Amino acid sequence: MAEFPEAAAELDAGERALLHIEMAAVARATSRVIEAGDVAEIARHLTLMEGVLTSAAPDVENAVYVSYLENVFLWDERPAFVEARKTLPPRLARGLFELEGHFAMLASYAADT
Repeated sequence: MAEFPEAAAELDAGERALLHIEMAAVARATSRVIEAGDVAEIARHLTLMEGVLTSAAPDVENAVYVSYLENVFLWDERPAFVEARKTLPPRLARGLFELEGHFAMLASYAADT
């Protein structure tokens, strides 16, 4: 939260102890900088999150996938988000690719039943 003071400001003390709530606040902050078109700040957010994912324990990795990547990028076709996706560092890009594959498989399964 020290790297994302704008996200930390959204949370009360009890919420700061909840990993997925914290990650969702960071996702909202990233979405705002993407919407604002702040290329340098987008790069900062994505680089920091790549670092988190690179050294993440399983619960943190799950939070990056579920509460960050899904909230920021999954199914968002707005031009600013499509452009930001092109700048995803390797681990975040792979994670988003895996998420999209997972949801495509679920949709295919649901269509078959």
